[in-house]
Amino acid sequence: MDREGLKKIDEEILDLLKRREDFSIDENGCGIPSDEDIIDRACQKGLNPGFAKKLFDLIDDETRHVSKQRMIAAGNPAWNSYRTASYLGPVGTYSYQAMIKYARGHGLELKDVCCSNFLDQISNVRQGVTDLAFLPIENTSSGIINDVLDLMNTPDVAVIGEVVLHIVHCLLMTRPENADRLKWIYSHPQPIVQSSRFINSHYPEAKYKYCDSTADAIKQVKELDSDEIAAIGSEIGGELFGLKPVVSNIANQTSNYTRFIVIAREPVKLPGSMPAKTSISFTTANEPGALSKILDIFRKYNYNMTKLTSRPIIGRPWEEQFYADFMANLETSDAQKALDELKDCCKSLHILGCYPVDSE
Repeated sequence: MDREGLKKIDEEILDLLKRREDFSIDENGCGIPSDEDIIDRACQKGLNPGFAKKLFDLIDDETRHVSKQRMIAAGNPAWNSYRTASYLGPVGTYSYQAMIKYARGHGLELKDVCCSNFLDQISNVRQGVTDLAFLPIENTSSGIINDVLDLMNTPDVAVIGEVVLHIVHCLLMTRPENADRLKWIYSHPQPIVQSSRFINSHYPEAKYKYCDSTADAIKQVKELDSDEIAAIGSEIGGELFGLKPVVSNIANQTSNYTRFIVIAREPVKLPGSMPAKTSISFTTANEPGALSKILDIFRKYNYNMTKLTSRPIIGRPWEEQFYADFMANLETSDAQKALDELKDCCKSLHILGCYPVDSE
């Protein structure tokens, strides 16, 4: 068979994939074959049953994802019109990688705008410079990122999504064979904290230079071209700027993930049947049992609170702003009842966003 013949078969496969996806979504999944059926039919056709099952699992996962996107888009005209995004730059940072992952997962082509800090990212969204911004909110090793949390109550923006990104920190140098000469480590503060055990064990005398981002650190190390300097960042970032890994996966936790929130000007409205996460901030009265009353409401409605933290309120000594994430879709009647009860118990309550969950 010549190349044109193979190309024609590939085109037929793509057409069939599209037809199957559309049919499955239109029929709400009716007629989806069982694993046993796929394996039996694959064996009858002389195909590897394991490969066939894996292929159909991928097809079904993608079908469910596309179905969810279509349901959200139906109630949110702006959902498919996002064209620009702000990220903590330069190119190659984890923020940049989160943006790429989100764009690919949602079929978006985003023109990216590099920012040097989180405030500029949010300001870009508020002022209409970009449609979206991608901000790291928490990490499985180092916890909440307070600089971002402090910006969560910014008016005229809302959380519309999240991206969970697997973080693989690498120690990067121009000439990794000379790592024994290392005296300085450049990076954003978060990766340094997240890789503290490795650093203390292998380079206890090393000094740190804190940079605006991992990619900024990589860029500086490349420009300095010294055997005494290394950067902590991703292997992808290193490749972009010409650095090579000395050691990979140096984080304190090998299962190291960062959750990014996606910010837009307007909140999204989700179908009531869709599983969702809601983020809120609130303050309580300064009296015994005030927080306990709030927690009792979540317990009453059986809502799983996945995050509860607090930050001091600037200018109001000893007062705290609480931030909570809980698994609930605000389009349901129970969620609305819970919100009404929360408002009665809170001194102030701000809904930061209700959005689909990223099940990385």
